Amino acid sequence: MPEGIDAVVTHHFDPFASGVARFNEMLAEALGVPRLRLFDPAVREHAAPLLSFKVSELDPGEQQQLADLLDHLEGRAPRVFLHDFCGSELEARLIRQAVTVFCGNDEIRRQVEPVAERTVQAWAPGLLTDVRRYDAADIRVFSFGMAHKVRTDMFARLRGLLEGTGRSYAVFLSHANHETATLDDARLVYEEMHRVFPDRLYFMGNLSDVAVHNELVEATFFAAFFRGGVRANNTTVATALEHGAVVITNLDDDSPAYLRHLDNVIDIERCDALPADPLELRRISVRAMETARDLSWTRLTELVRGADQPRS
Repeated sequence: MPEGIDAVVTHHFDPFASGVARFNEMLAEALGVPRLRLFDPAVREHAAPLLSFKVSELDPGEQQQLADLLDHLEGRAPRVFLHDFCGSELEARLIRQAVTVFCGNDEIRRQVEPVAERTVQAWAPGLLTDVRRYDAADIRVFSFGMAHKVRTDMFARLRGLLEGTGRSYAVFLSHANHETATLDDARLVYEEMHRVFPDRLYFMGNLSDVAVHNELVEATFFAAFFRGGVRANNTTVATALEHGAVVITNLDDDSPAYLRHLDNVIDIERCDALPADPLELRRISVRAMETARDLSWTRLTELVRGADQPRS
């Protein structure tokens, strides 16, 4: 048998967006070998890579690239981990060329045994690594929005204010990835947020509407920070105001005039200490909902319809 596996090769790379990518990340770490993108030139430098992906997810151009890679790997000792099997000729070639085919389930092994030199029955363990229970906290901060827009410098300032209260706190972060942002951007932001809150941060992924609603209702504060300052079309803040969340954000000259520090929001750049009086927090919450009432879909629809009338 040739030397052991020297790399895990994956098609999808973001472990937050693909279960196979997460599987490959954890397997590479456990094996102590690098995880490489499928078409990274570095793959060609390895003698015994484990090719672990779904051929069915490759587009025609990527399929041709895989065929070219297999040409290059002739005479080497690639391994394959099959997460599914659709019976394509490219899959058959991949299997024939591999010195070992790891089959993710019994059905896959039954299908590939007739054409594979050596099959090994495998499986997929669970993928959870952060298994902390939520610690009880006096102050609960919630934030959601696009990952690439997270202002970690503002969150660092918020950490100082939270620690200044002398009370326990926890930060719950949900994010989505904008189609124009790279997954690496989101990952870097996530890692930076963990440096800001090494023990008090809980990453919640991309939440549904009902989950966001419940988090807003339970939160002591909602935090969202923007380049320059909040704008009238920042939907995260609009949503938080509608729910009566006590919003901590940043204001500038281009922020809407109806957002006022310690009236219906908290401007972090003018805040020396977070309000703690429950009555004060409730007053800001009520003012937030009153503000949102004037910013409803009904009011916007009336505006659009009214302005759309032809001039006489």
